Amino acid sequence: MSVEQDRFLQVVWAVARERGYRCYLSGPDVVTLSGPATFTLVLGDVRRAAASCPIEEWAMLVADRIDTHVITIETDTEYPLDYTDFTVMQYLVRTRLYGTTSAGVDGVRRMVATGLVQRVLIDHVHTVTHVTYDMLAHWPVTESELFALAERNVRADGGVDITRDAFDIPMAKGLPPIALLTGPEYLTAHARWLGDHPVTGRAGAVLIMPSKEWMYVYPVTGVEVIQSITVLADLAALHTDDPWPINSSVYWWRDGALDLAATTHREGHTVVIQPAEAFHRHTATLDDPDAASERG
Repeated sequence: MSVEQDRFLQVVWAVARERGYRCYLSGPDVVTLSGPATFTLVLGDVRRAAASCPIEEWAMLVADRIDTHVITIETDTEYPLDYTDFTVMQYLVRTRLYGTTSAGVDGVRRMVATGLVQRVLIDHVHTVTHVTYDMLAHWPVTESELFALAERNVRADGGVDITRDAFDIPMAKGLPPIALLTGPEYLTAHARWLGDHPVTGRAGAVLIMPSKEWMYVYPVTGVEVIQSITVLADLAALHTDDPWPINSSVYWWRDGALDLAATTHREGHTVVIQPAEAFHRHTATLDDPDAASERG
């Protein structure tokens, strides 16, 4: 689609010109701007954000994205970071969870569950940089120590907001409220230590992370968790077009570990749910605490 046919790109072009930049398409939904500085914008997430707001707000969204890049470039120029200096980097590393389809291959990462990876980032306040294995080779820590440090930094940041709502979903009728976790930039990392938050049950919790900004959690206490899986799948479907997507799968947190509970996808107006075999077997023990304990 050309710029003339794409109204959102027309807004990007107009905002860029106002700031003294020329721009051109340099890839699928990738724009290169040249002027006071030269940089690229990947438009996927900002386009998703624009889809959920009035057209008259698009220019503000685009301007914010361009200004963020400019501020980052200016900051990096005036106060350049030495990525080999671990005495500084140790305070800047953070971590976040990503869907495997969007995580890429370059950077320190580990699988935490089917369809879910954890990556280590350097926080630049306005943007982030993925930690690469080349960076790690210059640091006096192992990969596992780096993940532990990044998690400690995220936990120390805190800032998780928890609200509870029954939601206007038919299958939610009769269920206790589902907890919605929002707030910090690295929210999804909190899924690793979910038990520190008052949102789990005796058998853990099931949760979705449809994007980096949202986490819905239901405590696992009995077989009603099967009903909650359907509610969570419906909620995930509502976030399909959110910026910074992760995936629509339902995960099971138990004893500090994440496992796949179910995969979900939309077929027309229907949400299709495929429970994971291990979780399906476990639900048979949920009304028998002794059996659940014996089988783990």
